[in-house]
Amino acid sequence: MYNKFTWTEWSPRKELSPEFSVKDNKLRISANNNPNVYGKFISGEIPVSGSPVIIFEAAYSCENIKNEEKSIFAMINFYNGEKILLERSYAENKTKKLYRRLDVPENAEYITLEIGVRWQSEASVEFDNIVLEFANEKTQRLVKIATAYKDPCNTFAENLDGMIDIINKAGKSSPDVILLSELVYETCHDADFTLEEKAQEIPGPLTNKIGEYAKKYNAYIIFSMNEKEDGAIYNTAVIIDRNGKVCGKYRKIHLPLFEAEWGTSPGDSHGVFDLDFGRIGVIICYDQMFPESSRTLALMGAEIIFIPTQGEQEILQRAIAFSNGVHVVVSGYQNPSFSRIINPLGEIINSVPDKDAAYATGQIDLNQRFFTYWMSVGPANGENKILFKKERMTETYGYINK
Repeated sequence: MYNKFTWTEWSPRKELSPEFSVKDNKLRISANNNPNVYGKFISGEIPVSGSPVIIFEAAYSCENIKNEEKSIFAMINFYNGEKILLERSYAENKTKKLYRRLDVPENAEYITLEIGVRWQSEASVEFDNIVLEFANEKTQRLVKIATAYKDPCNTFAENLDGMIDIINKAGKSSPDVILLSELVYETCHDADFTLEEKAQEIPGPLTNKIGEYAKKYNAYIIFSMNEKEDGAIYNTAVIIDRNGKVCGKYRKIHLPLFEAEWGTSPGDSHGVFDLDFGRIGVIICYDQMFPESSRTLALMGAEIIFIPTQGEQEILQRAIAFSNGVHVVVSGYQNPSFSRIINPLGEIINSVPDKDAAYATGQIDLNQRFFTYWMSVGPANGENKILFKKERMTETYGYINK
């Protein structure tokens, strides 16, 4: 454990400088009624060569802070032996604590730490128990994902057979999760079924049947279906766990006009689901058009966003991945390539090649970080996922809720 820090006070301009003080290894920053205040303590150089992982932690107490996520920050800066900046990464705000576990970049020789306050006129913050620890092993969280493509058939029974056929194909590749498309059971060619005829309860016959195959292949299965409850009918994404039981559901919030005129009711909340490999979120088709939904899931901690959809929106799906720093998995309609897996840089890493193949897989590591050079942080690697969380100016977004 390292806790013998030396600190230098820093502000970009004297007009923005807060009041700094250090006492008994506690760092204090006061804004002095300056709404544009921006100041931080910067540590001396701390060697990290030979340490695969570092863990930074600092406790804090504060007064008069409306948005701790934005205004209280710590930054870890990695340099190589030629003093070239390689990477800058924010610590995460926990409950009155800043914390980050980071893999040390290749060729990094030392780090500096920054701990600061910004843009809060009456802020007063005290930082304490600042420590840096070193770990010997990098860790992975590998997840194998399968996304599927299926043409609609003429009857519900034929659609169910098609779903099971795809699950059997994909299941042989030993995925952790299989994604099927929107209303994949109910959508039939040249059939005029009423919404009432399509809808089932959850759990019910359809989820029970698909649950048998989730258990058979020890995989989560996600798909969208018409759910009926208390006189209402929803377009609901259901998550079935490895034991074949329903472990979560999300009701489509944004309904296109035609779907509302069919008699479908909108959901009223977003949710994330903690599966055994990580935290996921789900949106359905038209939800893609509303960036508030995917941003909400990302802020709630979703690491993967699953999208069963009948609408093709590649540009939006890639933007959702990039702008939130999350993996996106899509099961589409009309064309096999519309079912795809996208990484947090917005890059398609796999898609279904043709109807006969019916599915595509991708293995992702949820501990892997994805960088964009010069993204916010200057001439170094910056990580979209945390940058877009830490640098949101939420006090300016009030009109969104109108």
